[in-house]
Amino acid sequence: MKKTITKLSVVALLGLTIFIACKTQEKTEASSYLPINVLPSCVVTPSEFKTWFVGGNPTENGAVEPANSVTFGHADNCDFYRWSEQMFLWITSPSSGIYGQSKTVFESPVFFTVSPEFGANERKLIPHKPGVLLNALPSLEKSIGVDSEEGQATGDALMSKDGALLYYITMVNDVYAQFIAAVNAGKMKGKQFPTTQAELNTIIAYAKTKNIVLPDAKALAIELKTSWVDASTVKDLSNYITIDALVPTYIKTSKKWTIIPNKTQKIKLALLGVHIVGSTAGHPEMVWSTFEHKNNAPNLSYSYLDTAMKQQKIAADTKGLWVLNSAPADTTNINISHMKFKNDTISAQWTTKPLPPANNTISPSNTTRTKPWGVANKGVPNPENATAAASNSQIISINNSVLSQLVGNDIRKNYLFIGSTWTDGGAAPNGQSYSATNTTSGVAIGTSQLANSTMETYDQSTAYNPNGSCFSCHHDYKSPTPTLDPNFLSHVYADIRRGDSISGKKVKLIQ
Repeated sequence: MKKTITKLSVVALLGLTIFIACKTQEKTEASSYLPINVLPSCVVTPSEFKTWFVGGNPTENGAVEPANSVTFGHADNCDFYRWSEQMFLWITSPSSGIYGQSKTVFESPVFFTVSPEFGANERKLIPHKPGVLLNALPSLEKSIGVDSEEGQATGDALMSKDGALLYYITMVNDVYAQFIAAVNAGKMKGKQFPTTQAELNTIIAYAKTKNIVLPDAKALAIELKTSWVDASTVKDLSNYITIDALVPTYIKTSKKWTIIPNKTQKIKLALLGVHIVGSTAGHPEMVWSTFEHKNNAPNLSYSYLDTAMKQQKIAADTKGLWVLNSAPADTTNINISHMKFKNDTISAQWTTKPLPPANNTISPSNTTRTKPWGVANKGVPNPENATAAASNSQIISINNSVLSQLVGNDIRKNYLFIGSTWTDGGAAPNGQSYSATNTTSGVAIGTSQLANSTMETYDQSTAYNPNGSCFSCHHDYKSPTPTLDPNFLSHVYADIRRGDSISGKKVKLIQ
């Protein structure tokens, strides 16, 4: 959800992963324990939860309907959090019937992989087809100082504690794709992402002229970014969503890994993190949500409200077996980058100060979630919650609510919702986060300093990004007046328009 300093491929290698283990007791390995005495300030009722599932009843690993983004009600924070939870269950649902025979909905023809960059900042949409592997591949960096959605926000690469690189795959859904095609064909203005039934009708009508049916059009425009690690390196693979994919091969030294052109290998990847970004009624700035596997990384301390409305504090995780951290007891030397990705090469480049050690190498670093539920420990995070504890309680509460209602050994029980952010009334984002002294139109609210440890490892509200908001990068930073222009909200939208493979009509864009 952040911008990169360097322009990497849509499916770049960089990464990080975030866990969100909530420590309620001593543990010897990473757990998904969440405080059970949390104030139930955000829940999904059993009757509503049933309506999410195809057929009207929850089943183990069962198919879920997408949230209806067209009729989306947004009275309070919890509405956004329910939308996010349902969308995650939808994209990770088993795929069949109208979706085609794919393992999950995000692997089905409803979604497209965004290609690596080519030409003059162009990207294509690669259709998902049964039997065709997804690509987790980086490509040549084109320029410096250009925003990109791919990889780490700071241009860093990330390894698991076992030395396995993290990979990324960015995707968009069919509504997003047909929206771009309609804009390129002159059928829509495209000044903002679609949010109304009238706009959706135009997209559906345009798709129909191409004999294309949009089976879940009510989801509106969805953009995903997913982070993955070599499945052979994780403990108990049965707890992970997996795919078979193509990844690069390298010429390796201790200080440099260089991609071998046109040589890939097929491996199984395990899902670590997901950004879900989508347009909804009243919110053309998009709702920005993130999820992580429970075993990604330890948390620093945080607070929450219990059922008696008393504030409780959870100590930092200092034990456990984590994918991205081998020394959880050390809560000081954390989130120190060991390598950068540039020009299809990963180079050792440690960020320790004042100087990195002379023997710095390409190696794992210890990742920790500094803001486990998307807000700073101090201050007012959003208009609805006066304290971080109140905001954290809403996220923990809905996690408990959803996870407790998933049936049996549903694999999605292993993934935790970290939070969502948006702007009040769908205002054009100004790149800043809400605070007691900053309530201006366009500030990020909800979990207003949200980060995913697999994608913003080294940018969790740092000097590089003091606001800690997704919108600090996903806004029109070139204009003094905030806008809802998709060219700035998304870091792949403009490139897809330039290389549009859906309408077949390329366009020249001036930014």
